[in-house]
Formats: sequence, C-alpha cells, structure tokens
Amino acid sequence: MCSVTHVAVGALLGSLLNNSLAAFGLGFVSHIPLDAVPHFDFKDFRLDATESVVLVTAVLLVGGLSPMLFGAIGSVLPDIENLLWKIGLIDEKRKIFPTHSGLLRHGRAYNAGGIRSEIAVTVLSAVMVVAAVFIQAIRGGAI
Repeated sequence: MCSVTHVAVGALLGSLLNNSLAAFGLGFVSHIPLDAVPHFDFKDFRLDATESVVLVTAVLLVGGLSPMLFGAIGSVLPDIENLLWKIGLIDEKRKIFPTHSGLLRHGRAYNAGGIRSEIAVTVLSAVMVVAAVFIQAIRGGAI
C-alpha cells in the first residue's frame, strides 16, 4: 500500500484503542496484511512521502499525542526502509521488514484492481477516523 494508506489505517486502528503503545504495535503489525493485498504503489516516492507527512501532521493536530497518532506512526514506520532504499541510502538486500525483504509476499499490482483496492482502503479508513473523532467529541472525551 502507499504510505498514506498505512497512515490512514494506523490512525483508524489507534482511534479504536485507549493505549498508545498498543496502537503503535497494532499499527506496525497492520503493515503486513496491507502490503499483502494487491495494491498500487506510487512511482514517485516524494509524493507518497509528502502526503504521509501531511496526514500524520493532520492526525497530530486533530488528536494530539493520542493512540490515533501512535497507530498512524506505527503503521507507516516500516516504509522508512523503502524510502531509504529509494533515495539510495540502503540497498535492497538490507531491507528487513518481511513484505519488503521478500520473506512474505508483497501484493504490488499496477492495474485498475490495485488502484481500486488502494483507494477503497484509504477512503474507508479516513471516513472511519473522522467518525471516531466526532464520536469522541460528542462524548466529550479525549481522542
């Protein structure tokens, strides 16, 4: 998945928890099944990285240092090694995350089905994060 999708899903998972460490861990582990689903990866890593930073910043501004933020960070963290590889700081053999190193299947698909699944997961996650924020606001509780 694109990094921005990982951020959205991680934020969603974090919004469902009351523990930042658990949110970070669940976000981190969620990276594996998301990478396994046939999906589209941006060819321009700069666009993907920029969008991810913007979304993480938005989550921080909305939720502060909440489990939602830690879920988002945990979910996107494995893609740091992909960024380091794409900018030439590490070679492909040094990747250690299972879906990046080849240990587990990576569902890359540069076709309409891959794009559709990418958009569906991202939009659904973003809508659910917004819903979670509104529910918390209505309850009068912290995010």
